[in-house]
Amino acid sequence: MNRALRLLAVAVTVTIGVTLSGCSGKANTPSSGQTGEIKTDVGVSGNRISLGVLTDLTGQFAPLATELTNAEKLYWEQRNAAGGVCGGRFQVDLDVRDHGYNVQTAVSLYASMKTKSLVFEQILGSPMNAALSADIQKDGIVTLPASWAPVLLKNPLMTVVGTTTDLEVVNLLDHLLEQKTLAAGDAIGHIYFEGELGESGLIGSKKVAAAHNLKLVEAKIKPTDTDMTAHVTAMKAQGVKAIVLSTSSGPLASAAAVAATQGMQVPLLGNTQTFAPGALKTPGGAYLKSHFLGAQPVSPFDQAASKAVLDTYLKKYPGTNPTLQISYGWARADVMRQLLESACAAKDLTRQGLVKARQSLTKVDTGGLAAVLDYSTAGAPPTRESYLMKAADAPGGLVLEKGPYRGADAT
Repeated sequence: MNRALRLLAVAVTVTIGVTLSGCSGKANTPSSGQTGEIKTDVGVSGNRISLGVLTDLTGQFAPLATELTNAEKLYWEQRNAAGGVCGGRFQVDLDVRDHGYNVQTAVSLYASMKTKSLVFEQILGSPMNAALSADIQKDGIVTLPASWAPVLLKNPLMTVVGTTTDLEVVNLLDHLLEQKTLAAGDAIGHIYFEGELGESGLIGSKKVAAAHNLKLVEAKIKPTDTDMTAHVTAMKAQGVKAIVLSTSSGPLASAAAVAATQGMQVPLLGNTQTFAPGALKTPGGAYLKSHFLGAQPVSPFDQAASKAVLDTYLKKYPGTNPTLQISYGWARADVMRQLLESACAAKDLTRQGLVKARQSLTKVDTGGLAAVLDYSTAGAPPTRESYLMKAADAPGGLVLEKGPYRGADAT
């Protein structure tokens, strides 16, 4: 059995025979047991650890966020059944709230949740994380954002799982340069959402364009825009050799349909959030299968680690049309488990103890789900690698092209 499957088996089936009776019943006093005292404060009560999840269950990213959150919930359900964390000392609970992809709602919910949660296992959305970042730092709460905006790296408590949005684009374009699909002097297009999500991707295009003398043709759109006819037509007129999209799947599907209709033969490149399997069932689906290349923080389901997670997930949620948010949620939860275990090893499960534990994580291995992550260098992404994937009729709609991959310009 390979390492990926061994790790999954541990999460799912191991029963740890230890007593929980030595844990304190108070959240703000030290917890004691056979392995010695463990300091605790906010979010720990008796043998329970509460982790906050602030996500989008009813807004524009609800389908993806629901799978992400369900995977995190399932991970902890399995882990708790196997004994929990810290040698069986603690069980982990998720406090899940829905912000509906509304910044003000997220801000209000955060204010009520921060008094009850040790850390935030998930805050979904670039706008939400940007709005909350200063409070998170002031409150000293380690947070795993479901976002990859490079600006988050300025906050030492933001624990990004995967590389940042700009480096995803760098890796995609560097791959095309390596393959000689692009060359110096070529033009490339970039369609991107206004705001942090899209403009972070544009940083990567600008970096590669400057390094390789590429002409960059930009098209900023609103998240409500769905028809890419005008933008793709303009890019065709300027002779672009590839089009990057830092959007959701709607604009991607439209761009593919327009490109097919106009007889274009150029790669369409996309960030993590750009692709959804449903795009393959649109008029542009056939074009995507032959021309799309996306970057993702986790391996696709045709790889052993993600396949094992998918099989476990489908037993709990049969009939699901899966996306890679399932593997991403599982990987995130495993990062959190390793963070909690590190804090327990230092006998400090307080918020400050979690801050110190985060800084000590130099080699977070999720068994092949994500690239190995290093959180020890302030201001740096935990990895500069991405999984590059092609669209295909396969679970999740993607299969591996290359990865984990780091382009020459991903510095």
